[in-house]
Amino acid sequence: MNLVEFHQNIEQVWDHIEEQCDEQDVDVDFERQGSVFTMTFGNRTQIVINKQESMLELWLASRLGGLHFAWKDNDWINHDGKRFYDCLSEACAAHGEEVSFA
Repeated sequence: MNLVEFHQNIEQVWDHIEEQCDEQDVDVDFERQGSVFTMTFGNRTQIVINKQESMLELWLASRLGGLHFAWKDNDWINHDGKRFYDCLSEACAAHGEEVSFA
C-alpha cells in the first residue's frame, strides 16, 4: 500500500464508522482533525483513532487501552490477529454504546 492508498483507506474507515453509528442511532459525536479521528460519546468519554503515516498503521485508543493495526490480507489487523472493527466494537461497548461495524 502506498501513501495515497493509505490515506484513502483510512478515510473510508472513518466514513464507515460514522455511517454505521448514524444508522444504529449511537449517541456519539465525531471530529476529524488532521490525522486524528475522535469519537465523543454521550457520557463524554472518547475513543481516538490515529493515522500513523510513517508506519502505515491505524491506531486505536480507548478505555481498553491502545492498539496498533497494520494492513494485512485486505483488513486492518493487530499483532494478536484481531480485526480493527471487532476491537472498535469492543471499545464502543466499554464506552457504553453497542455498535456493529460488520
